[in-house]
This record gives sequence, structure tokens and C-alpha cells, in this order.
Amino acid sequence: MGWRYAEQYGTNAPAYYLHPFFTIALPNVFFTASLFYGLVSLTRSVKVIYGGGVLLFLGYFLSFFFLMHDHSATVVNLADPFAINGVMLQANEATITEKNSSPIAISGTFLANRLLWTAIGLAILFLAYGRFSFGRFFKEQTAKKLVVDTASATPVSSIPNVHVSFKNPYSRRIVVSLVKTEWLNLVTDNYFWIILSSGVFFLLLTFGMGVSPFGIPELPRTVLLFTIFNDTFPFYIFIFLLFYTGELVHRERGSGFAVINDTLPPSNRILNAAKLLTLLTLGISVALIPVICGLGVQIAQGFFQFHFGLYATQVFALLIPRLLQIVIFCYVVHVLVNQKFVGHTIGLLLWLALFFLNKSGTLDYHLLLYAITPTYQLSDMDGLGHMVVPVSWFNTYWLLFGGLLITLSALGYNRGISSTLKDRFSLATQRFDKTTKRITLVVLAAFLIVGIFIYYNVSYLNNYLTQHEQTERKVRFEIALKQFAGLPLPKVTRIRSQVDLYPDKQQALTHAWVTIQNKTKQPITQLLVDGEELTDFRIKTSGKAIPYTYPLYYHRGLFNFFRPEREPAEYRLYQFDRALLPGDSLLLEVQSSQGYSGFRNDTYAETMLHNGTFFQGGLPSLGYDTFEELTDPFERRRYHLPKKIEPGAIPQDDPAGRATLKAGPTIDLLKLDLTVSTSADQTALAPGTLVKHWKQNGRNYFQYTQTDPGLYMPIGILSARYAVLQDTVQLDHPVEIAIYYHPQHAANISRFMAAYKDGLHYFSQAYGDYPFKTIRLAETNVYQNKITSLATLDAYTEDFAWNAHFSDPNQFDYTYFRTARTLAQQWWRFQVAPNNTVGSLIISEGLATYSALALLEKEYGATNMRAIVLDQLTDYHYRRSRLNEPEQPLMTMNFPEQSAKAGVVLYGLKNLIGEKSLNAALRDFKQAYAFKNKPPYAGDHDLYDYLQKHVPDSLKYYLADNWLRVTVYDNKILEAKAIPIDKNEYQVIFSVHVAKTALDKTGKEVSAQTTNDYIDLGVFAKDTINKAGQRQTNPLYVNKYKLQAGAHTISVKVKGRPEFVGIDPYANLLDRNAGNNLKRLN
Repeated sequence: MGWRYAEQYGTNAPAYYLHPFFTIALPNVFFTASLFYGLVSLTRSVKVIYGGGVLLFLGYFLSFFFLMHDHSATVVNLADPFAINGVMLQANEATITEKNSSPIAISGTFLANRLLWTAIGLAILFLAYGRFSFGRFFKEQTAKKLVVDTASATPVSSIPNVHVSFKNPYSRRIVVSLVKTEWLNLVTDNYFWIILSSGVFFLLLTFGMGVSPFGIPELPRTVLLFTIFNDTFPFYIFIFLLFYTGELVHRERGSGFAVINDTLPPSNRILNAAKLLTLLTLGISVALIPVICGLGVQIAQGFFQFHFGLYATQVFALLIPRLLQIVIFCYVVHVLVNQKFVGHTIGLLLWLALFFLNKSGTLDYHLLLYAITPTYQLSDMDGLGHMVVPVSWFNTYWLLFGGLLITLSALGYNRGISSTLKDRFSLATQRFDKTTKRITLVVLAAFLIVGIFIYYNVSYLNNYLTQHEQTERKVRFEIALKQFAGLPLPKVTRIRSQVDLYPDKQQALTHAWVTIQNKTKQPITQLLVDGEELTDFRIKTSGKAIPYTYPLYYHRGLFNFFRPEREPAEYRLYQFDRALLPGDSLLLEVQSSQGYSGFRNDTYAETMLHNGTFFQGGLPSLGYDTFEELTDPFERRRYHLPKKIEPGAIPQDDPAGRATLKAGPTIDLLKLDLTVSTSADQTALAPGTLVKHWKQNGRNYFQYTQTDPGLYMPIGILSARYAVLQDTVQLDHPVEIAIYYHPQHAANISRFMAAYKDGLHYFSQAYGDYPFKTIRLAETNVYQNKITSLATLDAYTEDFAWNAHFSDPNQFDYTYFRTARTLAQQWWRFQVAPNNTVGSLIISEGLATYSALALLEKEYGATNMRAIVLDQLTDYHYRRSRLNEPEQPLMTMNFPEQSAKAGVVLYGLKNLIGEKSLNAALRDFKQAYAFKNKPPYAGDHDLYDYLQKHVPDSLKYYLADNWLRVTVYDNKILEAKAIPIDKNEYQVIFSVHVAKTALDKTGKEVSAQTTNDYIDLGVFAKDTINKAGQRQTNPLYVNKYKLQAGAHTISVKVKGRPEFVGIDPYANLLDRNAGNNLKRLN
């Protein structure tokens, strides 16, 4: 392929094409062809293809929905007629090497799937063959002869004189009559109701199932229901409207009535208007379906927080304009093409082309893509918010364009016997009369005016860039600014700032005094500053502006005709009059503003909503930003850029990496004094302790400080209309806990509070006291990262955890777990800040996951942790299967996604050496590196060294296996039985198989060189339910055995009736398939 290089691909063997052709493509084509052939032959109606196709389409999407809710691999595999789920499930379990070298295995449930659906196809084929009759299929309906009663016929001489008028009253009556007739044809069509009711059933089912993160259903909020609708249903609606537009436009021609109908008095305008009005009212009617279904599901589930404002916004501002655009598009295509099935094909291809052009980024300039509008997110906190403006303007623009298309359809409307292009063009010129010209001119003028206004906002006030231009700017950025990457950078040691937020204007003003210190060994004479995210900024020192130059200019974008030919990037190179010598400090005065002019081609102002601001502080960043470089290795080769070294791949012994924090090269332990003002009805939150709150000039003011012991950046400022739940925990000092939430999202705030209380007590006892005076959790807008952790302040987006619906005490309380994990980062990110070398992410991510697991063990008990640990293990295997390069061991872990693995490994280590020993190691590590303001900062190797000190020599194999190598177990129970030997005593005999693999240097899995590991073996009684309704695991016998690779037989005597046995029953090891680690006894 032209956009990739040959070395990216392996050998090109014919078997790699033949295998999927015979195992996937051929059975799929056979089943689909058999299904449609059978339906048509049995019903003798081509319309059944519509119904069958839509049902197949809906059923297939429904299978994906079931995939998210049903974790049975057998069900998921067998329910999919096209076997895509089966391929995905195999891919999820395969390593990179297996994906690159092995085809899909034709065995197990995948083989059963292929046989099942091929058999169903054969059954349909034989059924159709058995019931097929050529005579019956081609049998014509014989018309009954009409007998005329000549005796009662009216004499010609008695026929009265009639005056016929075809003026406006007649036209209106005929239009109304024809619309009623067209609607009657629709509602009496059985297939119309089959297709429509299938869609409604599918919508009700998906609304009812909702979404279930971590297996916990969300409350059926209006925002959630419409998000599901917008993600899954629009294509079905397009197909539905396309099919029935074709049926309505070609109805007379298909029935043979067109010859008579075309000779009747109604004008072309009347016939055209009647059909179009029917379709437009159909589209408007369809827009009401999600409202009716949504309200029905909410009432049925006992949820009565109806967001009627959002219902109205969805229907009138989003859905009706969209459906009208679809109707016009489908109508014009069918009128101009004048062949029903060709019209279906062309309409579908054009719509898919628009969709993929936009989604792929190939061409996403919305002024050129029919019916495409800026993307948006629906929010309980902010509704559609500021995005209602650009979406409404683009909808108006495309509706006006639709008006021009209607004119085109009126000119091209086919009437009469001849339908050649020449004749149709001749008729079109005749129909383009003065009235049509006036209407067209008015609509065209309005279309151009709206288009010019949108262009002014998108491409003049703002800067639209194509995907190619964005890539070229990244290249230009690196070529021009890479020379400054080696400049010595100061550390930020103090910030005093006044921030004024204006949520209604989506504007923020910042006036800050920033102290920087040169902690390098070189004088600093130049400073590269990045203000790309700011509207404007100025930097002074001692009241005098620091001189600067623009080291980077960009060429004007292709669609930005009226912007300057060359524009400076907001990177500035500041020149100090006097060099900042090593050890010296400098006070900078920074004034900045952040706001938005007009609107953009796509989503914008995600951090500054009317209700739900998440502001980054308003300060420009210092130094060269490697994250703005081009990352794709093949694109870099195309532009002759050197191979990129990822920032997190710096060797662990690199002095610069150990002297720099992962959070950024200028970040250091700093003292913060931050005053924030916001609207009178909103609360502003920021890191630090709230020391003062007051009202002034109709605005709310808040002052936050953190000077002892200081804090590590980043800084975030939140503002919204919050309700609050507060409490206090007494440690060595009182710690205030506050949960700030949207008033309607109070379902789980007690769970968050419990996690904070329990976590503060346990983590302080295990690792050392919590050093701050407060900890807060705030709800933020849907555009942000789902979880954000700052010093003393955590934030969850409104679509995460706030509205989880817990109905069973055995459900995994991920709200508690995630809150505990986020709280743990107050120790493992904001006390011990990781350095910028490879693997250091394990400190902020892996230790936080382990800490949350350890806290949950206190909550649920060690014997009941299997399901919770397995959830982390499943997450690890899932993410492992999606790596684009061989997995790295924990020592060089470079992805936050590997935190689940690190958590399981540390939890398993606790099982081996004991909780006290592990906590002692982590406490010593924390005390050595907490709140450091000079290098070296903590890295992965430092953590490993502290762990080794507390691990006995006999168990250090475990650290080596999991920290220095990528090791996976494949343990399983082979067989098991229990023999009664006395009253309530049993002899349990079971066989186990132990296997361990590791990745070699090439990334291939090979058997471990030595296996002589301590592994838990256990016998368990039947699970019981405690008073709280929670399922309890009841071990009769659990002990550690030192096992080598291979099969082993164990015999133990237990008291009590055994139910099942297990190897590694509590999932303390990284097992490839923990499902076969337990086995019920015969």
C-alpha cells in the first residue's frame, strides 16, 4: 500500500487469502444469499428484501449490544451469523506474534458457528426449494370482468355542464388528498410496519439495556438514551427513509398506473409537493419515536428525572433538521435517477461516502459535506450548550441547500412516457419559469448568505486545517523548533494567580506572578514559550516586557482564503537581558486571556462550558513540547524525519531523565496561592486548601493556597453549579472531604464518601499520613477525561460512576474501587512524583491500582477478592492483545494501560511475602522520595530496589519473572473427585497442570526455562450468602505448594462437604485463562 512500507508486512502467502475466504467470506455470502432467496421465493415480494435486510442489520447491531452485556464466549460466538465476534474474541486472546503468524483457528465455538449458520442457510434453501412452484410464482392475477348495467346508465343528453377550475383552492385540496392517499398507502403496507416496528423494538431494547460499565447498568438518563440513539440508530433511519422514498416516488410506475396518472390534471408542482410533503411528515414523525421510547423506558424503570429541555433540543434542534435533510437527499436521488433499485444503490453509496469522508478526516470541511454538522456531546450539566449555535447554523445552511435540491427535483420530476436525458433536460428548461426562478434566487441568496457567515466564523475568525495540513504543521514545528529542545529550562517554584472565569461568555482572564528558578548547571538566556491554547498573553519582569521573537510561521490553510498568507505560531522565543544563572530565581508577571471568537468547524471550547468549566490555569507552557511532534513512524519516514524517541522511553540511568518529572520538564514542588472568581451561581474549585470565600460585585470569589508542603502540578480550575456533601476524617490532623456534584446526580455520592474515608485511614496507616488538609471530588463536563487526578482534587466526568445503578450487593462496586485508586494517587503521584524515565509510570499507575485492591480486601475479605482481581486481569489481557509492539516487562512499562497488570503483580506479591512486609517496603520508598524538590526523582528501578530488600531470596523469582520479564501462567485443573471417608470428612483428590511462558527477545512466547513456583491450591465448600446479601467464598483448605511445570496430583483430607477445587483460586498470578483454574467436584 502506498501509505505504508513493505517491512510492515510479513510474507504474502496464498493461504492467508484462501483461509478467510473459505472460512468467513464464503459461509457469510451463502447464508445471506440463502436467506434473501428463501424470503423472496416464499413471499413472492421484492419488498421482503427490505424487511429482511433491515432485520439482519438490526439483529447484527443487537448482537454487539449483547456482546457488551453477556460475557459468555459461547453465546457471543454462536449468535453472530457473520462470525466477526468470534474473530474479535480470538484476536483479544492472541499475542502480537500469534496475530502476525497464525490464522484464525477453526475449532471450538468458532467452528460450531460456521457449521451452525451454514446449516441454517441450507435449511432455508431446502425449505424454499420444497415450497417453490414456477406456476404459482408466475401466476397472474386474473381480473374479474366488469358487467355494465346499461339500463341504469345515465343518458348522454342528461349530463350537466360542469365548469372545471384548476386554481389554488383545487390545488390545495388535491395536495391534501394526495398526501392522505400516500399516507394511506404507507400505513396499509405490512412491510412498512414490520420494518418500523422492528426499529422501535430494537430501540426499546437498546434503551432498556442501556450501558453497563464494569457490568453495572447506568440509570436511564435522557442524556444517556439520546447518546445511545445518536450512536446506533441514524443509519437505520437513513435506510428506512431511503427505501420508502423509493417506494413512494416509483409507486405509480411500479404498479403500471403511471401512464394514467401522468395524464391527469394536477400539475407537476402538485404531484411533486404531495410526495415530498408525505416524506417530510414521515421524517418528522420518525423524530418523535426516540422521545416516546425514551419516556416509556424511563417510566418502566421507575426513573422520573425527565430532561424535557433536552428532549426538545434533541427533537427540534438536532433530529428534525437532520431527518429533513435525509428525506430531501433521498427524494432528489430517486427523482433524478428514476430507477428504484439504482436509486437505492446510488443513495446508499453517496451517504456512505459522506460518512467516511468525514470520519476518516480525508475531507471534514462541513461546508462541503451535505448534512454533516459539528460533533457535539449531550450533557446533563450543560445540555447541548454552546454547540447549539454552530449546529443550528450548519443545519440552516443544509436545509437551504435542500431547498435548492427540491427545485432540482421539481425540474427533473419524471412525467410521461419518454424519460431520456434529452427530453428531461428540455422539460426542465420549460419548467424553470419566472416563479421558480424567483423562489430559487431567494433560496440561493439565503443559502449563500448563511454559507458566507459560517465561512467567516470557521475559516476567518478561526483557522480550519485539513488533515494533511495538520500533519505538515507538525513537521514544520519539529524542523523549526527542535533546535531549542536542548535549551536549559527553569523550574516553577511558586505561583500566585488571580483567575476570573466568565462561564456565560466562555472566557477566562489570568493575572499571575510566577517564580522560576534555574536548577540546572547552565545559565539561561533564552526561553521558548508555548501559548497555543491562549487567545493572548504577555510576560513581564520588574514591570518591563521581555523581548521576544516568533521562531515559527505557518502557511495559510487551503480553505482560509482571507487570512494572512503567513501567520506566526504562538510559540515565542524570549531573550533575557541578563542571564538567569544557576541557582538564581526570577519573578515573571503573566497576563493572559482565553476566549473564543465565533464558532469552528467542529467541537471547540470543551474546557469552558456554561456550566462545567475545566480551566487549565491560563499560563503558557515553557520549553519545547515533544508531544506536538509527528508520532506515526511511517509518516515520519515520508517527511524524512529521524526516528522518534518517546519521552517515556528515556533510559533509567539517564541523568536528565532522573532530574525531570514525568509531569513536565519545568514542574517542581511549588507553593500555590490561587484566587478564582466565577459567576454568582457557581462554585470554583482548585488544588490546595480553601482559605477564604466571599462575594463581590455579583461574583463568587475563592482563595486556595498550598504552601506546606507544597504540591506538584498540573493545576486545574473547575466551575459549575454544584451541590455538595461534606464530612471530616480525623487522622493526625482533621481532613475535610467534600463531594461536589450536579444536583440530579446524587445516586452514588455516599459510595465516593465511603471510599475516601476508608482510604484515608488505610493508606495513612500503610504508607504514612495524608499530608494535606482536604480532599475533594468534583463532577465535570462530559468532554474531559473520565478521571482526572490533581493534588487534593479529583474529578470524574458526568458520564462516569455518578449514575451507576447498583441493585445487587454482589455487583462490583467500581465507584468505590476507582475512587480508592484515585485517592491512592495522592500518595503515589502527588507525594512521590515519578521521574521521566522508562517504567516510572508504575509508581503513579501501578501502585495506585495495588493500593485500591488492598483496600477492597479490607472491605470484602481476602477470600472474596477473586472476581475483583479477575476484572483487573481481564483488563490486562484485553489491552495486551491491542499492543502494536511486543509487550514490555514492568521494569520498562511505558503505558498507563499496564497499571492493571502492575496491580495484580503487587497483589500477588503481597500474598507471598505478607501485607506488612510489602507495606513496609512501600512506606520506606515513599519516605525516601516524598515531596522532593531536587533530583534524583523516583523511578521504577528505585521502587524495584526497595521491594527486593523486603523479599526473601526464595521468592525473588517472582519479582524477576514479573518485573524483568513478561511472564504468563497457563495453569488448570485437569480432574477432581471427593471420596467420603467419615462423617463430614472427605478425601479430595485432584490433578493440576502447571505451565509458564515468557516472551523471548523477538517477542515470541516460549516455555519458561525454570518453573518451581509457590502456587496456592485449595478446596472450597459451597458459596453462601451473608446477611448483607453478599456471596461468601468458604475455603476448607488452602495451602501453597512449590510446583514445577507439568502435571501433579494432590490428595487432601477436609472437614465439610467440598464443592470445588482450585489452583491459584484467588487469581494472584497472571494466568492466561483463569476460568479453568476452578473445577467442580464429581
